Amino acid sequence: MSSLRLIDEMVKSSIIWDKVITRVGLDGKGVSKRKQVFNVTNLDEHQVIGVFPNLTQQQLKAELLKVKVEYRLAVKEVCIDMDSFFIAVIKECFPNAKLVVDHFHVIQWGIILIKEQKKIIQEVRNDKWPINQLLAIPAHKLKPEEFEKLNQYFEKAPKLKESWKILHQLRTVYWQDNCKDAYKRLHHVIRLCKRSGIPEMQDLAKTLTRWEIGILNYHLSKTTNAYTEGIHNHFERIKRNHFGIRNMERFCKRLLFCLMPISLFAEILVQRC
Repeated sequence: MSSLRLIDEMVKSSIIWDKVITRVGLDGKGVSKRKQVFNVTNLDEHQVIGVFPNLTQQQLKAELLKVKVEYRLAVKEVCIDMDSFFIAVIKECFPNAKLVVDHFHVIQWGIILIKEQKKIIQEVRNDKWPINQLLAIPAHKLKPEEFEKLNQYFEKAPKLKESWKILHQLRTVYWQDNCKDAYKRLHHVIRLCKRSGIPEMQDLAKTLTRWEIGILNYHLSKTTNAYTEGIHNHFERIKRNHFGIRNMERFCKRLLFCLMPISLFAEILVQRC
């Protein structure tokens, strides 16, 4: 218990933001039934700067608005997954920032839709198609034997192959050197989705259209939320070490304490002495 009291004393707030940061990551992680933790990261230096307990949109806004105005106005990019929950938060708390959609989630959504399409085909044919992992591998990374295995199933379902090709075209959006070329490639993918007549690809077209600006903003500085997503592994480890979560606020402070940079920990320790 003494160690927990020490954490409560040292970590007075759920956020530690004491300098200019130009790129910020926002994400949520479910930690128990109907509860999640929101984490805020410094993508300039790969540091966790805030961990908040289960909050409503208004409550999260209120917490972020406690950060000094000059720090919030200095943020140029905020990277998120495709969760509309964060849009209003970003507009109000970081008015000068551009929204960037993490490219991993865009591709992952395409993969999910293709797997749904494959599942329907399986049910109609009353057969198992063990190719989920192969569908997720980029075309240029497939081994010859893996490509051959995919082709065996594509011959039975040409529409699945068409969706798989569209997914490959979507990946190429992120291979472009600038936003202008990426725009052309993205709209080419959207046209392919619409023309395909495949329900899952038409759903993908709607998603790409809705998040178009955020997707293209990736090309401003190639910002991703990989670091923010990686923090989730630490969440799970700390949760296991503490045998679950009883007090969400204390859990968030504990997370921030465990993930704070050594230099910041030393500075806080000196201030206490």
